[in-house]
Amino acid sequence: EILIDGKSIAHVPTHRRGFGMVFQNYALFPNMTVSQNVAFPLRVHTKLPEEMIRDIVLMKLEAVGLRGAIELMPDELSGGMKRRVALARAIALDPQILMYDEPFVGQDPIAMGVLVRLIRLLNDALGITSIVVSHDLAGAVSHASRILHLQKNGPAFFGTVPEYLNSSLGRRFLGDAGND
Repeated sequence: EILIDGKSIAHVPTHRRGFGMVFQNYALFPNMTVSQNVAFPLRVHTKLPEEMIRDIVLMKLEAVGLRGAIELMPDELSGGMKRRVALARAIALDPQILMYDEPFVGQDPIAMGVLVRLIRLLNDALGITSIVVSHDLAGAVSHASRILHLQKNGPAFFGTVPEYLNSSLGRRFLGDAGND
């Protein structure tokens, strides 16, 4: 069961749960422009006029540094640009919680640093919570504030990064790598 502010979201329609999702493989519609991809959730889940949707799309693309890519097609974008379009689409409905599925897979260290800074900037600017699912424990401890370590039987650890690094589980999986 998932509780937000103490209330179950099990029977709340997906678009009303306050979640945004950035999928590992972007999940962009290949036959839609960047602006159409970002506008999609607004068109499906709101009754906003097109002029307002256009303004929101421009704001969200500006937030991720892609305002100039508005009429490009997904196949004209680099992997990092696709990831940022997916992020703009995920924040289109102003979610309270933004979930990322393996956002750093295939990213070089520079691109990963840019993405980590962008996630933090959006968290602070929009007042949202980000949940990052990752198999990269070393990367996770470098940019997270809290760690939930899952194993076969469920949660094995939940706490701050320093608590994780000092736990037997953290030491077992990271050794001294996380304490640099």
